[in-house]
Amino acid sequence: MAHATYPPVHDHPDGDSCRALIAEFIAQADVSQHTKVKYRAHLNEFHAWLNHAELHPDTPAPTRLVDVTAMQAHRFMAYLRQLDRPTSPTSGVALAGGTRKNYLASLRSLYGFLLDVGLVDIDPTSRIRRPASAVTQGLHLSPEELRRLLDVRSSPRSRIQTYLLAYTAARSGELRRLRWHDIDFVQRSIRLHGKRDKTRVVAIHPRLMSELRRWFLHQEAESERHEAVRIARANPDTDYVLLTRSGKPLSATSIYKQLNRRAVAAGLHVLEPAHGECRSRVSPHALRRTFATLLLNDGQPLDAVADILGHASVDTTRRHYAFASSARQRATVEAFNV
Repeated sequence: MAHATYPPVHDHPDGDSCRALIAEFIAQADVSQHTKVKYRAHLNEFHAWLNHAELHPDTPAPTRLVDVTAMQAHRFMAYLRQLDRPTSPTSGVALAGGTRKNYLASLRSLYGFLLDVGLVDIDPTSRIRRPASAVTQGLHLSPEELRRLLDVRSSPRSRIQTYLLAYTAARSGELRRLRWHDIDFVQRSIRLHGKRDKTRVVAIHPRLMSELRRWFLHQEAESERHEAVRIARANPDTDYVLLTRSGKPLSATSIYKQLNRRAVAAGLHVLEPAHGECRSRVSPHALRRTFATLLLNDGQPLDAVADILGHASVDTTRRHYAFASSARQRATVEAFNV
């Protein structure tokens, strides 16, 4: 039953209220723009599936999001396995387990929000098992490639954000939320604010420390030239490490694009030009993966690396990051002595 402080949902026949509810959920979600795009695509398809007359001939339309049952949620996940999906732009292509897992994550995020605001009493997706997906090693850089990326001549902000990504294994969202009061130069540590208000403290690498000192002085000079920066820096809550000249925190999309341009300049994993612009496979998450892979292949403890990455379980680190290099595999095999 809905809370008294939150109005109940009254759907119009054309489903406008469902679309408005999806839009409201996406607007408040503290995730990257890329994730919001996925949320919108997945949830709009779910809504279209719920109200597709030929798929539900025995169910009067419209079906409200707040009235979805566990059976309907299970049926939708089964529907995603079909080749012929009239509500999907990718109809005719079987969805891999990883893609179906993303759909389920979108649905669970939506119903978590609806639970929080009191529009539903139960999550209809709670008993659905996550689809199995093959885990393959994603892109990570070699030490030589990482040095080339760090050494690219660029703007001071592009340089500091690349050093932060490389030496903290932070996600883009964590970096854009980073404020100067989260950096302790005396204790040489950084407090990162992650998903769902989780925080973790990471030690500052000596190379990153000197870059942070230089960037601090540069931002001090920027505040003298740009009033918006000066106003933002005067308030600890808006004193972001990665500030734009308009006094706003740098967006996750901008962090990605600047890193991508830097990788292209370094000639790293460059793709065929699209729309006249060269792109690279290097992303912020590739640097996070690089950080973990290089440390694990250097023999650092798995639990210590998992702690730095902010993983609640070392199984996550083991499953997605602990891919041994050929040299490490060879050394492990040769250590077997009978």
